[in-house]
Amino acid sequence: MEVLYQHYLITDDKKGISPKSVKKLLDTSYWAPNRSLEVIEKTIQNSICIGVFDEEKLIAFARVVTDKAVFAWIADVIVDTAHRGKGIGKEMIQFIQNHPDVPAHSQLLRTRDAHSLYEKYGFTKNDNIMSK
Repeated sequence: MEVLYQHYLITDDKKGISPKSVKKLLDTSYWAPNRSLEVIEKTIQNSICIGVFDEEKLIAFARVVTDKAVFAWIADVIVDTAHRGKGIGKEMIQFIQNHPDVPAHSQLLRTRDAHSLYEKYGFTKNDNIMSK
């Protein structure tokens, strides 16, 4: 599955998602700044991954852990700081919501910020856990 948003390509094709590029993004996060490359490789292998590309460069990433029937956990949603404020995070969440392998209900994510972004997609807040 892939869509174009402005000039960005949003895709679930893992072939273009480099673990090193994901690590570079996650190293700037508050939740995974020290996650090892080996762990990142394993999370990519075992998740539905969404990559956003500016030409060939990965500029945003998210992943979904799911049984593809009932439960989905949205994790590691991150946009490169140079590309924030352009609606890319919203488009990634919309992409996930429209993905055929992501159940429409029983979705969870944990966030310290951006609650208002996720509330727009039907999530409700319980402490720092957002659920749908």
